[in-house]
Amino acid sequence: MKTSKYGMPPPKTRREFEHNLFLLAEDSHRVVESGNDDLLRNFFWATYPHVKNIKNHPNGRLNFLTINEQARLQANMKKWMSVT
Repeated sequence: MKTSKYGMPPPKTRREFEHNLFLLAEDSHRVVESGNDDLLRNFFWATYPHVKNIKNHPNGRLNFLTINEQARLQANMKKWMSVT
């Protein structure tokens, strides 16, 4: 993903988009395993309601119809913050 002087670039392929969502899943796992009450409260307030609804197809690919705007934005932001 190239950096842009105009802000966060969107993912160009399905592979990039799924990668961003898996980064969000890894971060969610890290927060839950940390045991930090403040992180957990923030996660359950801001992230969990959007991540819990994401489903997979039988072939293991993500079902894009189950991904809402908040989950998409958080996943893309995780990737963008690691690039900058």
